[in-house]
Amino acid sequence: MINNHKSTENLNVAGINPGDSNVEFVGVRNTKSVLWLQNGNSHYFSDLPIQYFLLLKAAYQKDHKAVRFLSKVTDCEKRKVELFTYYMYGDLDTTPDIKNGSLTGSENFRDLDNCPSLLWNSKNINIGNYILSPRQLIIIDLIAKDLPDKAIAHSLNVAINTLDYHKAKLFKVLKVTNKVALLKLAFQYKIIK
Repeated sequence: MINNHKSTENLNVAGINPGDSNVEFVGVRNTKSVLWLQNGNSHYFSDLPIQYFLLLKAAYQKDHKAVRFLSKVTDCEKRKVELFTYYMYGDLDTTPDIKNGSLTGSENFRDLDNCPSLLWNSKNINIGNYILSPRQLIIIDLIAKDLPDKAIAHSLNVAINTLDYHKAKLFKVLKVTNKVALLKLAFQYKIIK
């Protein structure tokens, strides 16, 4: 007899196991909508309990750059909060987005390389505890595209010596010694795919 039972006991995705009351948000890229997981069930954003919606709404309203951007996208308050959630928490991962009733920090999720949320006050892309600057993020993206240093410097409109300075600083703070190690770390932290 073949056992076709698939257990979720060893899955580390937040909210996916029965009894896991933490909340994990999942972005749907083609519609920029959000689903949420809790206690082993998935739900539509429209079914989000009011206390969780209010947490997200308060975080959204504190970020004036997000408010300014999303106000140009839609007039609907619920949709603005859903889009804010999409851009801040759109990745499916092991860290709950709402844990013990509290909202956690933003994820390393980007809808595009040049995601509009990168300009928001509350959005951080990080490796470990180090928050990457927009320039460092661009450098990592260009290295991941396998561009030579000359092309990267040209794209950034800087001299090769300036690029070398920025790379050396990035390598030092991340404790890596070369581009391959940098890309491995960036992949591990879901900065590149």
